Amino acid sequence: MNKLRQSFRRKKDAYVPEASRPHQWQTDEEGVRTGKCSFPVKYLGHVEVDESRGMHICEEAVKRLKAERKFFKGFFGKTGKKAVKAVLWVSADGLRVVDEKTKDLIVDQTIEKVSFCAPDRNFDRAFSYICRDGTTRRWICHCFMAVKDTGERLSHAVGCAFA
Repeated sequence: MNKLRQSFRRKKDAYVPEASRPHQWQTDEEGVRTGKCSFPVKYLGHVEVDESRGMHICEEAVKRLKAERKFFKGFFGKTGKKAVKAVLWVSADGLRVVDEKTKDLIVDQTIEKVSFCAPDRNFDRAFSYICRDGTTRRWICHCFMAVKDTGERLSHAVGCAFA
């Protein structure tokens, strides 16, 4: 009877960490070189930060944006601040974020101005990068939530753009 009961149970797939899936990431490296590497994301927004590097800086920025979104949602009801569904294009030249619906360019960042990028340790799908703003010369952290992939994969693709 025990074997019959186990046969009906849903079997869980064995967890394979994202870092041990290099076969998926090789296509990202080629895509970055050709300029055809893109990821569906939710653009959380950007925050001014004090330092140019550090995972703790990026994680704090993601927390701040998520908390801000929660506050507006609770305060204004359904009309709260929503994350924008967008596409992140990664190439050797830079990073572009395009609105999925309107096809408007949200962010166009040259790769030389990016000082740090990292996946978030608190949220699997979160990813952020710190860059220098062209006009104000301040450090800005742009934050994203990946729709299909993990933040680690997005960070790897941006790392390939540096190389």
